[in-house]
Amino acid sequence: MATRMTGSNHPPPRVDPGTLLQLDGDDWSFGRDLTPGVHVDVVLVRLRTDLAHLSDEWMWILGHRPQCEYPHVEQHPPCLELRVRITALRRYGPAR
Repeated sequence: MATRMTGSNHPPPRVDPGTLLQLDGDDWSFGRDLTPGVHVDVVLVRLRTDLAHLSDEWMWILGHRPQCEYPHVEQHPPCLELRVRITALRRYGPAR
């Protein structure tokens, strides 16, 4: 029987909004409108800490493409939502 990871053993990293994440193809998976396995640059809006309990290895993030012209308009939803390896996020900030 498989055990689901709770995320409680490893606190999520602290990455500030506005941080430019430069993710290699193996740093992320499941991104809306993205080609799997390619390099992706994302300006972080926020980490989906509400979903952190789903995995010890992955975290969903919301962000904008660096070339997005409207990242500071509140009504503009994030351009990107993707699942990122926590080890990749730790390159940008310490654990909480």
